[in-house]
Amino acid sequence: MITLNEAEAVEVSLSAVDEGDESRAFQALDSLTGIAADFLSENEEADAERVILSIENAAQAAAERDMELVTINSVLSLGKLARTAAERGFESALGRASIAIGKIGEAAAAHSLEAGSKVAATTLLEIWNFSSEQWDQEKTIAFCLLFKEIGSSAARRGMEEIVLNAVTGLGEIGKKVAAKSLELETVSSLLLLEEIGKLAAESYFDEALSSTALSIEEIGKLSVRKGLSDAVLQCQWALETLRVQAEERLLNNSSVVAEVALDNFTDAGSMDSEEKMEKFQEIKALQKKIQSTL
Repeated sequence: MITLNEAEAVEVSLSAVDEGDESRAFQALDSLTGIAADFLSENEEADAERVILSIENAAQAAAERDMELVTINSVLSLGKLARTAAERGFESALGRASIAIGKIGEAAAAHSLEAGSKVAATTLLEIWNFSSEQWDQEKTIAFCLLFKEIGSSAARRGMEEIVLNAVTGLGEIGKKVAAKSLELETVSSLLLLEEIGKLAAESYFDEALSSTALSIEEIGKLSVRKGLSDAVLQCQWALETLRVQAEERLLNNSSVVAEVALDNFTDAGSMDSEEKMEKFQEIKALQKKIQSTL
């Protein structure tokens, strides 16, 4: 296969997608991935980020044209670049690649590309697992938001399995930050799980709603052990909300799961604490601010 230079690869990637030419799109993707990897090996992080953005743009266009194999391979290429960036300590490039994967996953879900969005969610979780120690507070929240956006997009398109993948990713992050006693990040993950749970309920996704309740319960138990009172209260609040929504939609399994989970947090305190509500609103405002930068 002929290797293209960066300018040629960018042009070919977009024109190939526009024309539905899968073979040429793969050629451009291979060239761009190699170019980005070379930049990382040469400590040219900013140049690598520029190429990563080019891969993202072409992949999003591919998702919009229902070119699922191109979308999947773009995500896998970005995953490899993220690992390389993490190994070399390039946090900015790592973040750029992760955001690109999340955005592609969201676009894939929006166009009902189930395999593409699943690979994106799975790849994001893999990146989190090998690089979580490199994420500060804002980047951790950003990572959670990427999962939430994939899950939300999938819920709107009726893809329960992808919602489950997103819940799994959010749950893993929530457990990790709770175990490290990072309360703000823990509460943030719980707020986003509640949002996905509401969408699951609206879509009558009994399994996804049950999984959401179980993830909240697991994070809550860790929060109890770590003395994270705000997080424990949010667990109680979220589970009660999801229990009511499950009952209203006759989602019997998730209703029972949420009710049983609630029994773990009966001593969490007042659910109507004005001070706690204000604090949670501040966290939501921070999420919105970070979301605007993605």
